[in-house]
Amino acid sequence: MAFCICDDGPPPLQAQLHSIHFFTECFCYMKEVNLMSSPLINITIPVFNRFHLTQKTIIALHKTAKNIPFVVTVVDNGSEQCLRNRLIEFKESGLIDNLFLLPRNMGISCACNIGWRAVDAPYYIKLDNDMAACSPFWLKDLFQLWSHGKPMSTLGPTFTQSDLTKNPGTIVSDDGILGICTSNLMGSAIVIPKTVSDILGYWSEDYGLYGADDGDYGARMVCAGLPQYYYDASQFFINGGKYDNSEYEGTELNKSREHSRLFNDEQGGIGLFRLNYYLYNMCIRRWKIPLRYRVVDIDRYDVAVEEDPAYAPVREALIRSKKMIDKTSVAGHDIIYTEEMVHALKMLWKEYGQECQME
Repeated sequence: MAFCICDDGPPPLQAQLHSIHFFTECFCYMKEVNLMSSPLINITIPVFNRFHLTQKTIIALHKTAKNIPFVVTVVDNGSEQCLRNRLIEFKESGLIDNLFLLPRNMGISCACNIGWRAVDAPYYIKLDNDMAACSPFWLKDLFQLWSHGKPMSTLGPTFTQSDLTKNPGTIVSDDGILGICTSNLMGSAIVIPKTVSDILGYWSEDYGLYGADDGDYGARMVCAGLPQYYYDASQFFINGGKYDNSEYEGTELNKSREHSRLFNDEQGGIGLFRLNYYLYNMCIRRWKIPLRYRVVDIDRYDVAVEEDPAYAPVREALIRSKKMIDKTSVAGHDIIYTEEMVHALKMLWKEYGQECQME
């Protein structure tokens, strides 16, 4: 779809969209030709409990200025029924554009990806359900700030001021500060352009109910050599949540325990995040990863999903990779970086058709 009419053809979409002036002009043009059903930004909110914070997050979005066309997509991960009922009310009253209700907690990455893939938009924002925008103009201001960085990048929040200046390359402008992230951005209010997801794909669904979705994406960004920028979250959002287990009370999930397992399992073997981090960095596993789940049916708002049979080779490759690495742990950490080990793992992932293709 062409958003602007130019004699010589439009410039690259990413370059157009990265200018805040383009957003303003594009909005007027879309309004004239009745293209307002085509959003520039898909704001996806994964929800699991937190009744009052979820309401605040959605209501704050409803107050956002519409000078940049966006849609609000909510994916509920099996919350208590009272919250699911309220989400349906919000959808039917127009506060939510797209609503998907999962039958149970399928994990944050699965929920986020369902919302991400549901709307074909040049930009995707994952917004946690405890992040309430503090200004009607937050979206315009955020993209204006981002316009000082490179367009082929991601933009994520930090509530730690030192993050903005701790690494070389900080960009200071009249619109604020862009800090340089060399690890991974928090996923609580992150912006990812389609030009990046076309290369790296979506959130990894390898992990369990509480995974390393943002850490995994950051690892792939670093491997691909793409910039990640911090912004001062306190200028845009009020974070009503806290890092505890409150939303999982009454369930068997313990966030602290799950986080520890990402690095080391109970037997002392390599955790899944550490394994993927190694596989990405050694260019063993491809960075654009296949998804684990697929949607098989949607009945009004209720969504049925199942594990995609095409994911089976990935699971098998991860299991075999872990076994190979765990066997070497007694011989020392450095052995996993030998040419022999890296070659053996590359052949393993090639066997499953998932070898890295970025060398």
